[in-house]
Amino acid sequence: MELNEHISNSCSDLEKTESGYKRSYIFKESFPGFDGHFPGNPILPGVIQTLLGQNSSVEALELEYPAEKLALQSVTRCKFLRPVKPMEKLILNFSLKAKGLNHIAICSLTVEGETAATYQLIFGPEAI
Repeated sequence: MELNEHISNSCSDLEKTESGYKRSYIFKESFPGFDGHFPGNPILPGVIQTLLGQNSSVEALELEYPAEKLALQSVTRCKFLRPVKPMEKLILNFSLKAKGLNHIAICSLTVEGETAATYQLIFGPEAI
């Protein structure tokens, strides 16, 4: 099974909120993203945490801007503030804002109300 399939099997449906979007995740210890990170003390890698925002933002952008073909251009302002362990309920909240031809997803991940990570994803027109 591909990593994105494992992620899809570990999350709730994308929910539209007053301030943007929300989705929750619970990863079992068997989730392949924990492999080798770290033996005996598994924590969710930062690259997986940003991938959660990327996948969900793409889904939201396709809903809001169906005619636009967008691709991730950059990840900025990353702060990883708290380890995420297996079986912890991880909540992703994000908002979208347009800036010129780009769209910015401002993302926050929390566990039990405590911020685990924050970052921004910049999406721009897909190269032809």
